[in-house]
Amino acid sequence: MNSLRWYHFVVILVIFGALCGGAWYAVAHSKTAAGDGSSHNGAPKAPTPVTVEVVKPRAGGIERVCVQPGTVEPFEGADLYAKASGYLVEQSVDIGSRVSAGDVLARIAVPEYEKTVERDAARVRDMNAKVKQMEAHLRAAQAEQRAAEAAVNLAAVMVKAKTAYKRFREKQLERVKGLVAERAESAKLLDEQEDFYQSAFEAENAAKENVIASKEKALAATAKVTQAEADVDEARADVGVAEAELARSKVLLEYTVIRAPYTGVVTKRNFHAGKGGRPGDFIKAADQGGVVPLLAVERTDLMRVVVQVPDRDVPYVSTTSTAVVEIDALPGVKFGAAPADKLKVSRWATAEDPATRTMRIEIDVPNPDPAVPNHILVHGMYGRVTIALTPGAPNAVRVPSAALVGKAGGGRGSVRVVRDGKAHLVPVQFATDNGIEVEVVAGLSPADQVVTRATGPLEEGAPVTVQDRGTAPGH
Repeated sequence: MNSLRWYHFVVILVIFGALCGGAWYAVAHSKTAAGDGSSHNGAPKAPTPVTVEVVKPRAGGIERVCVQPGTVEPFEGADLYAKASGYLVEQSVDIGSRVSAGDVLARIAVPEYEKTVERDAARVRDMNAKVKQMEAHLRAAQAEQRAAEAAVNLAAVMVKAKTAYKRFREKQLERVKGLVAERAESAKLLDEQEDFYQSAFEAENAAKENVIASKEKALAATAKVTQAEADVDEARADVGVAEAELARSKVLLEYTVIRAPYTGVVTKRNFHAGKGGRPGDFIKAADQGGVVPLLAVERTDLMRVVVQVPDRDVPYVSTTSTAVVEIDALPGVKFGAAPADKLKVSRWATAEDPATRTMRIEIDVPNPDPAVPNHILVHGMYGRVTIALTPGAPNAVRVPSAALVGKAGGGRGSVRVVRDGKAHLVPVQFATDNGIEVEVVAGLSPADQVVTRATGPLEEGAPVTVQDRGTAPGH
């Protein structure tokens, strides 16, 4: 144990001695170098120029872009469920079939629905016949009403006639009375004239009573017209009820027909129709527990490319943001790259997912003609989406990020430039640094020579030898 401790002590002592010797050698060597730095006559030696690489700033600011993965989804898609239970008797499409909006894709046999439609159609015809019957009754009642009103007018005329005749008989009676009083006529003639007068008087009263009776008949005829009109209204209402029942039956029958909701392609088929008189698969209606769709149709003339934009880029998303979509399965194809085919951000969620701190945006991309090989978008494809969020500052310049030698708060920094063969540290104001280029908004001009690399340390005003790399490369 003691020998081991002694061994450790000796090793430590040797290491310490080596360190001390190295320090002495470094100090002695530096003094020697300082002595050699003077000329023979004591004058200081001129500093050796440092070789530097320079670039000229590129005019224009940095465009803010967001490059994220994107997934292709159909613009519209629907699972088609049955709303009526029955056997699948017809299915004219399969997966991959291209369909147009309104095309019949499948039919389900429900005989009771067909019979219900026939019954309700017959009921509608019956109700329409009753309407015609009631309308005929109404016309008859209206005719009776007009006849009753004419009878009232005739009775009134007869009253006038009877009244005039009564006045005539009354005058005759008075004349005969005068003649009898003068013994110019016999009393028998007076009796006759009194009878004529009484008859005329009663005839007038009868005519007046006939007017009253005619008016009552006219009122009765009017009541019949009102009743007939009500009967017509009731019959027409019955027609409406019957037509509503027929419409409902037709809707139920229409549930047995599955149609394409829009132009697209069939992407799912879960059942098979019968053949040769054999019933097909039994389909259960969705409201009766059917959870499997018959078919699925997706619209393919227009697709959505879904991108999740990170939190730092969310404030810059707008309707003017353009996009270029590249799909991994379609190498060399860029959607939205040509000026005539520019793509823009179509919509965004205006809310971030708390779990990922990203916001969903969608870009509508017209799907090329499926006849063009290797140039069609399919649901589920993925790739890279480059979204141009904001343009760069028009009066700014761009230099490589390696040229920025110091950063401070508020976008302040410094770069080294070569002027008159010497290096100078220039303060600049920058806006964006994407790791490749820096957008400088103040402190530089496109004519400056900006140092990007040096073969040695650079002091302020140090002489340099320039290797020009031209204009700063773009990103």
